[in-house]
This record gives sequence, structure tokens and C-alpha cells, in this order.
Amino acid sequence: MSLSTKANELHSKMTEHSSDTLFKEDELMSFIGTSSASDLLQYTQELLNNNLIKILKQGDALMFQAIATNEANKISNMAEDEAMIYSYIESSGREGIWTKTIKAKTNLHQHIVMRCLKSLENQRYIKSIKSVKHPTRKIYMLYNLQPSIDVTGGPWFTDSELDSEFIDSLTTVIWRFIANKTYPSAFQSPSQNINPLQASYPHNYTGYVDINNIMDFIISSKITNIELAPNDIRSLCDVLVYEDKLESIESADQYKATWQSIVDGGFVNIDNDQEFSIFNNKSENVIDEEEDDLVYFDSWVLH
Repeated sequence: MSLSTKANELHSKMTEHSSDTLFKEDELMSFIGTSSASDLLQYTQELLNNNLIKILKQGDALMFQAIATNEANKISNMAEDEAMIYSYIESSGREGIWTKTIKAKTNLHQHIVMRCLKSLENQRYIKSIKSVKHPTRKIYMLYNLQPSIDVTGGPWFTDSELDSEFIDSLTTVIWRFIANKTYPSAFQSPSQNINPLQASYPHNYTGYVDINNIMDFIISSKITNIELAPNDIRSLCDVLVYEDKLESIESADQYKATWQSIVDGGFVNIDNDQEFSIFNNKSENVIDEEEDDLVYFDSWVLH
């Protein structure tokens, strides 16, 4: 690859910036200290001939983007059809491109397209991926890129299939963590000094669990090696709220477990034949408990 001094200087200046930087003509002129459009055209043509830049249109303006030398060498060694197909796959980014779309854009015969794709894949320049939205389509993207969430479905999908077992396991872990913070005594060994039915905080308590607490717990506990975002955790909490296992405290963006979920989980034994009254837990004897005197747990905690 032989370049003039000015063309080489121009490419070096461009590659000092991030690979996705787009440059205007006047910026390129300033890089090589010229005001001549014809000189710039000569040097950019050199770079184009050697696959070291590409030209894109942004509105009505032409923009220039540098291509790394190793990437340019790779493209230069490709057959013409392969290079054309590779360029379309590259431009598709993390979304990938369907083989049918490649055929339509390149106007190449199906046999040629498949032959080029196989060659590029064998050289690990590209890879095929599965899309959650289009599971039957053969989609390709550059080998070193990771598919977008729109393609993979995010952390809840494995090989384009909804991973129900992973979701169920993680929601159980999150519920147990929040429940333990909401009713800590309910998970302790039985004791005469602890009444799990009263093991809750007052209604104005503000120290419940938020999304960051849950994130920190999952990371520190190394429960999963899948990277989760706050919105992923919030989605699972929303599921638990829908299942009536959690309550959302919107004013504080926090969550607390419902008492019914504690009972349903089997962590508290309640004799269903007896009505619960807070008077049963006072030290003095209550001689006469009329129906009007009974104060039930839900009313006592929530009001």
C-alpha cells in the first residue's frame, strides 16, 4: 500500500480520533494545511483507492470516515463480490442484515451470495446470529460485534428462546431479598420473644429496598454472570407486583413484600381457625374480647 506523504498524513490525523468520527471537508483541509479543494480531492481519492476512508452523506453534506489500516488490508484482500457484501454487513451495525436483503442490495445471484457469506464466515470476518423478532431469518453481522437487545431479546433470552427458568429463579431471589428486608423476623427461627405476625415496620417507614439495593445484592452475591441493567431489575419487580408478591412505594421508588406472599411462602404458620388480634400479644390479660375490639393485621399496619 503506497501513499503520498500528504495522503498518509491525512489518514494519520483522522485515525487519531475515534473510528466512528465523521469529518467535513474543511476539517480535512486543516489536517494537511491546504485550502485547495483539488488537492484534497487528490489525497482523499488515494485513500479511497486503498480502502482507507469511506464517504457518507449526512443531509446535503459529504462526510469522511477513516478506516483502520488492518481493516483496509482485510478488505483489499477480498474478492470484489465479498467486499461488496462485507460493506453492507458492516453498515448494518449491531442489528445485522438478512440474507434476502443482502441479495436485493447487491443484485447478486443467490449462489454467489451464499458462497461469499461462507467464505467471510470461515475467515471470521462475519458471523450468523438469531433474532428474537425474526427467528426463521438468517442474519449476519461483523464477527467482533455483539447483537443489540432488539435482536437478542436482552438477558431473558437464551439462543433466542425465552429462558423461563432463569426468570423464575431470579424473581424468587429478588422476592426473598426484599421480603427479608420487609419482615426480617419472619425468616428467623421461632422464638418466644418474636411474634412474626407483628414483624413489620410502621406504615411511615422509609428504609425499604430500591433498585440499586437489589442490583448491589445481585452483583455482590454473584447470582448470575449475565449483565443486568436497572430496567431489567425493575421489570422483574413489576412482575412480582403484578403477582401481588411486592408492593411498589412510588413516592420513594422502593419495594416491600406483601404479607400474603410471606404466608403463601410457608414462612409463617397461622391457625386459620383462630382470629388474630393484637390484644393476644399484650402482657395483660384481656377478659372480654368483643368483635368490635378486634384489630386485624392489615388495618393495623396500613392505617
